[in-house]
Amino acid sequence: MMISTLQKLAMVWLGLLLSLTASAGEKIQTPPDCLPDGIGVGGYDVLTYRTGSTPVMGVPEIKFIHAGVEFHFATEANRQAFSLNPESYLPEYDGWCAATLAFGQLICPDYSNFKVEGDRLLLFELAGFTNGRSVWNSDPVGFRERADENYRELLGPR
Repeated sequence: MMISTLQKLAMVWLGLLLSLTASAGEKIQTPPDCLPDGIGVGGYDVLTYRTGSTPVMGVPEIKFIHAGVEFHFATEANRQAFSLNPESYLPEYDGWCAATLAFGQLICPDYSNFKVEGDRLLLFELAGFTNGRSVWNSDPVGFRERADENYRELLGPR
């Protein structure tokens, strides 16, 4: 696949941003907290990522706690569906930005910036002019392989 000049610049920009957060080859011992107040996916209803082009914010009154994380839902029906099979709705890589993970970094995503690939929900950061999803889309197979490998290396078996 040919990579455009804009995509190359985006990857360089993302690489520069990542170099500011950690030295080359440095392992992150304690990942940043992407669960403010213990709320998953920034309070968005995880089912709505798969049903529309824009995720919908959940409401605190309609919640479900899974693995110690509180998830909010827009409707009782969504909460019920999630409660039956939570793992099928959770974002990939424990919700870390998929693109930056491919570069070996754990960065919290912008929860409104996402992509569903097959049955996998991927979240991405937005940093300045760089959109992690656009970078990912330039080589999804390569980025997926690197993100999968880095996920296992940085976070270990889950």
